[in-house]
Amino acid sequence: MHGSLILKKQTMKKIFVLLSFVITSQTSVFSQLEIGGEIAPSFSNMNIGGDYNLINNVSHITGAKTGITLKYYSPLGLGVETGLQYHLTGFKVKQGLDFEVYNLPVSAGVTAIPRFHFLEVPALLSYRTGGNKIHGIFSAGPYVAFAVDGEIKTRANFLIDFNLGTYDLNLNNNIFNRWEIGLMAKAGFEIPIQDFKLSFFGSFQHGLNDLSDEPILDIRTRRYALGLGTGLAYVF
Repeated sequence: MHGSLILKKQTMKKIFVLLSFVITSQTSVFSQLEIGGEIAPSFSNMNIGGDYNLINNVSHITGAKTGITLKYYSPLGLGVETGLQYHLTGFKVKQGLDFEVYNLPVSAGVTAIPRFHFLEVPALLSYRTGGNKIHGIFSAGPYVAFAVDGEIKTRANFLIDFNLGTYDLNLNNNIFNRWEIGLMAKAGFEIPIQDFKLSFFGSFQHGLNDLSDEPILDIRTRRYALGLGTGLAYVF
């Protein structure tokens, strides 16, 4: 009877150790939650088209994108990425005339710079590959964005550039669509540093719907942006 009791205790002890090992190993395997922040300069522009498009000489502007990120990865390297990001984007339009003063060519013109302040929420599928020292990261998927506000900066050029003024855009006007749905892709690498991961990446995004809703003229405006950034995340 006493020997049977000892055997049962040893068996229960082995089962307890085994369960503890399984729970610990599962926790370490599946604890791939990462919370961090990213910051990147943003090179944005606008695709402008339509039957009555009168906007020419469009070029990019340099803005910024920053925010918090939330990532989760499975043991197979598959994961999801989301977060909340602030994004300053826009484009530049320059119209002008060239003339001469005493045979000296002078460029005179006005540059308009529409800028929009967006809040963006991505929903990306991710894949992580690599060893213990460095990981390659690839992500792609849709995002939804909301235009918080916007303005137009104007500049004149006569030998030198100088500001003419900044005018707020009324995004509540019916000609604007404040909501945007688009596609986004990211690629880069990350370096584990103890409980943190330092990442470097490039990204590209393109809106799928028009930001303007002109009821009479057929003018289509869809923004796109290229980013090069870095991030730091804490791994739970």
